[in-house]
Amino acid sequence: MTSNLALFVDAGYLFKQGSEAVFGEVLARHEISLDAAPFLSELTAWLRSEYPAESLLRTYWYDGARRGIPGPDQLVVAGLPYVKLRLGRINSAGQQKGVDTLIVRDLMVLSLERTIHRAVVLSGDEDLREGVEYVQDRGVRVTVLGIEASGRTNQSTELLREADHTMKLPNSALQKALTRLPVLQSATPTGPTTTAPLDASAEVSAVGHMLDGAARSDAITDAVTTFVRQWAAAATPEEFAALMQQRPSIPQHIDAALLRSVVRATGQRDLDGDTRRRSRRAFWESVAFYEDASQAASSPTPPRD
Repeated sequence: MTSNLALFVDAGYLFKQGSEAVFGEVLARHEISLDAAPFLSELTAWLRSEYPAESLLRTYWYDGARRGIPGPDQLVVAGLPYVKLRLGRINSAGQQKGVDTLIVRDLMVLSLERTIHRAVVLSGDEDLREGVEYVQDRGVRVTVLGIEASGRTNQSTELLREADHTMKLPNSALQKALTRLPVLQSATPTGPTTTAPLDASAEVSAVGHMLDGAARSDAITDAVTTFVRQWAAAATPEEFAALMQQRPSIPQHIDAALLRSVVRATGQRDLDGDTRRRSRRAFWESVAFYEDASQAASSPTPPRD
């Protein structure tokens, strides 16, 4: 008989320890990008090979967000099939808070409802230990999944001791999914400004002009179009409306994620001013398509004669 397994991913642990494992140093979040869809696909396939008698119920993805508002990359995660995004908060010091509580809460609820028979927890925080003990008392087997450390442990010894099983994430999955990005000026706040305004030359450019046919421009267009499609698919009507109210400025967190997408697509370590202008212009051209589609969908159907 097949039993259910749930995967619990502490994104803070994944980014911090994953960057050190792949790049040899801990990188800031704006210096690293994770391609979440193929990463989770490879991770769940690996778990199926480790636990062939168990079926994945869903993945719970835990991360921090300022004021609880998800960023573009988090919205992409939330839109993936069989993935549930849970957001803690980021305090004024940039520290992630409340994530461990969310993980423990979900572990407890799923065990009480007898929804899962195994929990696979990708984390290293000792604060999860009591939650692990609680669900074990209710018949749930717990696997603590970690990331290979260079010369020292990056997981609580007490947490590992309580686990029924411990494993290390295949480094190949991290190497394929993590990309090191240049530090972009727009990704680092320099003051109280919360939006990244479009360059004046881009603002006055004719709306709807397509980028030139050069290969790099095509890569920019494709990257921006994909980014907007993923963001629009996951955004709520309120989030979309808030974006449109700020036009022609792009909210800083969206602008930073947009430019990271372009970096990945073009392979440029430093985006010049022209590439940024093209990217931001293409962003609004793509957003305009979704705005038109939304308005058309909400327009009342004219009565038939």
